[in-house]
Amino acid sequence: MYIIKKEAFIIILVLLLSFFFQPSISQAVELDLTSAQNAVGKRFASKFCEAKEKGFTSESSSEFALNNTYLKFVAFPEDERFVEDLWKFTIERIRKDCGNYLTMDEESNLRDFFEEEGEIASNRDLYLPH
Repeated sequence: MYIIKKEAFIIILVLLLSFFFQPSISQAVELDLTSAQNAVGKRFASKFCEAKEKGFTSESSSEFALNNTYLKFVAFPEDERFVEDLWKFTIERIRKDCGNYLTMDEESNLRDFFEEEGEIASNRDLYLPH
């Protein structure tokens, strides 16, 4: 009887501690966004600027950035705000690093491109063969 009480106490203690130390959902989403900004946003901006500085068109630069980042492979949550926040982060990096190579029309086209790729990343399971 004593062993059963001790095991039950340990199980309850572990459960309580796991709930106590588990991050809230908003923190988890924020961590996911931060990871995406680091893994996708920074690299996409870097590769886009690298191509623009070499004289590529905006469209070619977008494709170059896509092919040299993780955006083709990641799966985003089905959350429009997530993609929008990632876009804001990425375009700010692009403006800072190579904004002098980017016209307003090109930025608009880049936004469309990024949103389209973000939509694919949010629905990755629809685009992969089963």
